[in-house]
Amino acid sequence: MNILTIQIISFFILLVLGSLLHFTHAWFKKGILLHFFSALNESTWEHMKMLVAPTLIVTILQYFLLKDQYGNLNNSFFILLFIEILTIPALFETLKRIVKKVPFAITITIFVLAIIFGLIGQYFSLINNFMLFPENVALIIYVFIILCFAIFSYYPPKFFIFKDPITGKYGDVNEQESKRSK
Repeated sequence: MNILTIQIISFFILLVLGSLLHFTHAWFKKGILLHFFSALNESTWEHMKMLVAPTLIVTILQYFLLKDQYGNLNNSFFILLFIEILTIPALFETLKRIVKKVPFAITITIFVLAIIFGLIGQYFSLINNFMLFPENVALIIYVFIILCFAIFSYYPPKFFIFKDPITGKYGDVNEQESKRSK
């Protein structure tokens, strides 16, 4: 299978799984592992997090399909994830400062653009054998980023991208409410 076909398949996996992760926290109230990757509130961070698990799944698939063709896979995985998670706050927070309330259609467009930009960055890194780091270091950074998303799901810093714009709270708003009612 050629790289463009793999990138197109990756796009649809990222789009579908990432979109579903916006709703899985509400669908499945219990499930620690699922909540590491589901959107727990409407903060920018949680929308960035919706791409972490799908990207992990895609990169595992890509590893098996591309491991014999490219020597910089870990760098390309890091580049894909890094561009995705930077695109969302860069575009959303910038627009929010300009228009105050970003329309829903624009937020979906930003999500799609994050996937597209990430895959384009990954594609060019692969075909040009571009490496930011030694492969083992790229893998460590990639895993570290994923772990940060899991940890910050339950222990979010008090920083603006972690704040739910609807409730003004941080983290799992539903969990906070259930603790108060007990």
